Amino acid sequence: METFFSSLCDYADHAHLIFFALLMLAGLNFPFSEDIILLTGGAIASTCIPEHTMRMYLWIYFGCWISAWEAYSLGRFVGPKLYHIAWFRNIVSEARVATVSGYLERFGIFAFIVGRFIPGGMRNILFISCGLCKMVFLKFILRDGCACLISSSILFTLGYQFGKNYDTLVKFFAVYRTGVLILVVTGLVLGLTFYLYKRAERKKSDPSQ
Repeated sequence: METFFSSLCDYADHAHLIFFALLMLAGLNFPFSEDIILLTGGAIASTCIPEHTMRMYLWIYFGCWISAWEAYSLGRFVGPKLYHIAWFRNIVSEARVATVSGYLERFGIFAFIVGRFIPGGMRNILFISCGLCKMVFLKFILRDGCACLISSSILFTLGYQFGKNYDTLVKFFAVYRTGVLILVVTGLVLGLTFYLYKRAERKKSDPSQ
C-alpha cells in the first residue's frame, strides 16, 4: 500500500490531466471506472497535493460530466446502429434502452442521480439512451450536471477521507488481517479436532471400521 501511494504521488502534479483523459475515453465505452478515478483522485489530493485539492476535483468533475456528453452524442447521432456495433453490443440493447427510457420518463432527474451511482456500464447506457430518445441536450446536461455534482462530491470526499486517514486505516487493516488469519487458523484447528473426535467415536462404536 505504501509503495502504491508513493508511486501515485510521483505523478500527482499531472494526475488531474491523466484522470480527465481516462474519463474522456470512458465516455466512448473504454473500460475505465469513474468510481475508482474519483476515489483515487480524492486520495491523491489529500495525501500528495492537498494544496491543489479543488483543482483535482474540478478536472475530475468536468471529466465525468463531459464524458456523458460523448455517450449522449453517440446515441443521438449514431442511433440504433449502436446495437450492431461490437464495441457497444455488450451494454446497449433495445430492451435495456427501453427499460432505461421508462425510468427516465417516470423518475426524471432522480433516474440520473441513481444511475450515477450504479457501476458496470449503467451510466453509459443511461446517457446513450438519452441520446437515442433525442432528449433535449440542454435538459440532459442540466439534469446530469446536478446528478454528477452529487455523486462526484460524495465519492471524491470518500477518497479524500481515506487518504487523509491513510496511516490509521493501514494500521486497522493490518490488525484486521491478523485477526482474520487467527480466526481462520482457529476454525481449521477446531474443525480438524472435531473431525478426528467424531472419527474416533465411530471406530469405538463400530470396531470393523
